[in-house]
Amino acid sequence: MIPYCYNKLNQLFELLRARKCLLIFDELENLFIPNQLAGQCQPQYQDYQNFFKRIMETDHQSHAILISQEKCQEMKYLDCNLYPIKCLELSGLKDINFLKNMGLKDEDSWLNLLTLYEGNPFYLQNIIYCINNIFDGFVREFLAEKELIITKEIEIKLQLLFNRLSPKEQEIVLVFCNSEKLLSREELKTSLDLSSTNLINALESLQNRYLLEKIIEQKIVFKLSSIFRSYLINNYLN
Repeated sequence: MIPYCYNKLNQLFELLRARKCLLIFDELENLFIPNQLAGQCQPQYQDYQNFFKRIMETDHQSHAILISQEKCQEMKYLDCNLYPIKCLELSGLKDINFLKNMGLKDEDSWLNLLTLYEGNPFYLQNIIYCINNIFDGFVREFLAEKELIITKEIEIKLQLLFNRLSPKEQEIVLVFCNSEKLLSREELKTSLDLSSTNLINALESLQNRYLLEKIIEQKIVFKLSSIFRSYLINNYLN
């Protein structure tokens, strides 16, 4: 943990100004409060929050990369014209070249595999291991199961993700599991005993966790991650 000591921070920022440094913070979501809306820092990690705020507002020639499944509250409203900050949302891999040299067969089925697992590298890594072990690398045979296979490793990750959600977010995602169609805000409000404020805040939080996608059709509707939805149906509705 970076100690919030004024002198030590000054020394660090002198180094960041004097040299081109690269700081990488991975799995940043572990700093945030579980069972609350996304991106709220736990009290014991406030030093990190102070550091991130200062590194955004101080002149230096270094770079910091923050990798997280949740958006930081401090970064949501910053004007990119005033602050040198870029937010890159990874929507999933779409190039089948990612799957080459992994022992897979039936290349004409690889794109279907990518799509089924939302291009998520973690999901694909686990599924590829399964396909090689059980199906001898034949992707077409794996897809012929006609079922979204969730390995134990993926299930553990999804369980941790569900446990991090606030109670209101959990209510919302379970409503999606009971519907075969995309849902609008009005339809969700009809199904839930939530005020407009609580519903809107929870929807925004689920988007900040990259679990919910906004789709604009004739009206605005929302789509829950297919893999997350399948996991919830298998574990909470059966």
